[in-house]
Amino acid sequence: MEFSDFGAVISQWCEQNSPAPLDCWIDEANARLVVIDGGVRCSIDVLDPYDARDPLRVAAMLSQGGASVACDCDGALGIDPDTHCLTLLNWLPGPGSAEALMDRLEGLANQRAAMLSLLETYLRDSAVSGPGRGTNNAWQPGV
Repeated sequence: MEFSDFGAVISQWCEQNSPAPLDCWIDEANARLVVIDGGVRCSIDVLDPYDARDPLRVAAMLSQGGASVACDCDGALGIDPDTHCLTLLNWLPGPGSAEALMDRLEGLANQRAAMLSLLETYLRDSAVSGPGRGTNNAWQPGV
């Protein structure tokens, strides 16, 4: 589903005042709205469960935290307890309007795109440079 088509789905979910979570694929990522603690937790997957277990990808993603500050984004990284995906998430006090939820999800989607772009650059640069070899800048005894 395209992001623009998601507005009608969110409006319907808000009107129904359903306690059930709303899951939907937007631009190749799972977006989720969950009513919790008197508000709505908005989240969007960044890394699937397989990639979220890869220490290199997680470390690279955590090192890109500055992207959130640079783009003035509100999302925090977290692990979804149900799906085990690394997600960007934000909480809005309830009940929340469909427009506010759309704005928040759009911000999370933009933040996700920036972080994934930086992640790909990081992984590509890491693969080119390789693990490298440490240097001591001193003579070492031979074998």
